[in-house]
Amino acid sequence: MRRLQKQQRQPISHPLTIQILACLAICLVLLSACSALTNNSPKVSTPAPTPIPTPTISTTLKNQGEMQLQAFQQWIALIKQYGGDTTSYQQQYDTDQQALQDATGVADYQKALTTLTSHVTAVEIPAMKIETGNLQQKLKQEVAVWGQQHTYHNAYDNTTYPLGFEYGPTGIGSWVQDELNAAKTTADYQQAVEDLNMYLAHFQAMTANSSDTTPSNKPHKTDLQLMQSYNVMNGKVLVVSLSEEAIRIYDNGQLVNSFLVTTGQPDLPTPPGKWWVESRQTKITFKSIFPKGSPYWYPDTPINYAMQYHTNGYFLHDSWWRNDYGPHTNFPHIDSSGNRSSTQGSHGCVNMTTPNAAWLYGFVQLYTTLIIY
Repeated sequence: MRRLQKQQRQPISHPLTIQILACLAICLVLLSACSALTNNSPKVSTPAPTPIPTPTISTTLKNQGEMQLQAFQQWIALIKQYGGDTTSYQQQYDTDQQALQDATGVADYQKALTTLTSHVTAVEIPAMKIETGNLQQKLKQEVAVWGQQHTYHNAYDNTTYPLGFEYGPTGIGSWVQDELNAAKTTADYQQAVEDLNMYLAHFQAMTANSSDTTPSNKPHKTDLQLMQSYNVMNGKVLVVSLSEEAIRIYDNGQLVNSFLVTTGQPDLPTPPGKWWVESRQTKITFKSIFPKGSPYWYPDTPINYAMQYHTNGYFLHDSWWRNDYGPHTNFPHIDSSGNRSSTQGSHGCVNMTTPNAAWLYGFVQLYTTLIIY
């Protein structure tokens, strides 16, 4: 039997199949094209944010920092000068200085400057307290030593008085203490420093003048030195020498008149210092601020010529009840007038004869400088 050969089957090409395949081919082409298009398109990158520049520290701001550092160092030097402890302040200074140097921007610098300024403000009063305390102690010591070495034995009451008492505890010494007790602000302490330096200068002028043999009616070296230091060589100036019990009157640096006076008694001394004529009055009546029965009380007293030089009631004025003026009349004594009111020095005013007061009244003007030492 003849074996039949198997015929190979031919695949059937259905028209729909062909169409589907054709569509698939087209889709593949399109997808391939889209893929190629996507892959070949340029990438869009997000732009980086623009950096904000850091403001630079201006020269003006740096100068402020430098000035505050200098001020801080000056206060520290002042404390050190008078023997105070500067450890904590120096540490603050070093820290503040470093903070300014390390600041990279205005905000950092401003913050460091604010801290520095607060430290400078905080050191001012402690520094001035140390300075005023030192100056006060210096004045006390110089006055005490001088008073021990220079005395006046008064035969009238058999009492030995220290000279220069006007600068001691009954005089300027108590004024200084009151001023320091009341001081609260930087300005208060600055004024106290000025006043203490003035009192020291006048005390030193008094001690220097004590060995000057120049007559009281002639110009004195210490007068001119004080006038020059106050820059009052031009114009009218009155100078009262407490140790001489004398007043010298200058006009443009030239002596034009002088006469003897009586100043404050030891318990109520005339205040040394630089003052000025605050008011001029004639025919007024002085009334005692002390109660009747006090050793300092006095009856209502008519005054012919009065020139106030301090608001606490200190005057240059005539004292018609006295006959005697000059050295030691501010201590207890017998006055040739026989008037019991003349046996003591004044209550702090500068007394003079009525003719001399009249002349002075006509010479001075408001704000005429008065130097008492």
